[in-house]
Amino acid sequence: MEGTRQHLYRHFDEWGNLLYVGVSLSTIQRLSQHKHQSHWFNSIHTITIQQFSSREEVLEAERIAIQKEEPQHNLNLNLFKNRTPPIITEDKREDSRVNLTNHIVEFKPMYSFEDAAHVFGVGTSKIKEWCEMGKLGYVVISKRWNTQYNKWSLKKRITGWQILDYIENLEITRQLTEKGGENASIQ
Repeated sequence: MEGTRQHLYRHFDEWGNLLYVGVSLSTIQRLSQHKHQSHWFNSIHTITIQQFSSREEVLEAERIAIQKEEPQHNLNLNLFKNRTPPIITEDKREDSRVNLTNHIVEFKPMYSFEDAAHVFGVGTSKIKEWCEMGKLGYVVISKRWNTQYNKWSLKKRITGWQILDYIENLEITRQLTEKGGENASIQ
């Protein structure tokens, strides 16, 4: 891809908050993908684009931008690099619960939908589905009136405690299923 212009783009909301930093050969095509795949798309108010001459150069610029500018909707995988995954064992269940609590709540008290998707190993659409069905709780941290769609645009986050509640409900459902057959579930 040498010789092909590489783009580093930034999406900002109407208040100038950085929503997302990304890399693309075609920023317009990538914007179209965000329209269909990113729950925060309607919050985009301003886009900036920087051009680079090499893929290596633009990827390094993206890495630095994500680390230093902390966009709201990028998964900063460095946050997850240095933590060990929680280990739940039958013989040390209480220790494991403390470990899980420390990793989820104390490590990061508030999760974007993308962060939660990373924690559970699913896509953001699955997180949205769980929230819409009431299986996974969320909080609204801000809202603004969207004149284009004539409705409120909500900025949602999931707390570490809500993630723990969801995991606990999964465990209870598993236990009920083991005791009462496949039709057992909790409401």
